[in-house]
Amino acid sequence: MRRLVVACSVLVLLAGCDDAGAQPPANPSTAPAAAAGGACQLLDFPVVNAKLGLDLAVAAAATQDNTFTCVLQPRGAGSPDLILSVSATTIGADIYTSTVQPKGAAAVPGLGAAAYQLPTPATDTTGPGAEVGWLAGNKRIIQLSVHLARGTPDDRSADLLPKLIDLAKLLDLSSL
Repeated sequence: MRRLVVACSVLVLLAGCDDAGAQPPANPSTAPAAAAGGACQLLDFPVVNAKLGLDLAVAAAATQDNTFTCVLQPRGAGSPDLILSVSATTIGADIYTSTVQPKGAAAVPGLGAAAYQLPTPATDTTGPGAEVGWLAGNKRIIQLSVHLARGTPDDRSADLLPKLIDLAKLLDLSSL
């Protein structure tokens, strides 16, 4: 299920969506992230940048069925990036933990009905990162991930996890 949500979110973003608001502007503006719509309505550039120590300034949103996504990136660069996806669900914490939560992920106490954290290794196209996912009290599966620039040392993802969890806890309150 988790892989399906993430795959659909990425495909929707790569496909470009039909509504004009889903694409980042050719000349990035100073508009708030929420102006992009979708899951971006839960994000605020100053808060995200302060929590994560990044300089994200461009937002793009997409919607596919019951999944809303948002990608934040810096001006003129593809990384680092932050991806947020939110999907409605009917599952409970037990199903979330056994089906959606990736193997090897660590629990995150105090976040939603069930939550996990996971450092993500660098790939051929991205640097290391971190992922936090949770089942919100309002029956939403929320996933928040950050990918750093290629060439960033892998230990940066461990430093990023507590910051990403703090941001997730803020988002969890805003999704009530």
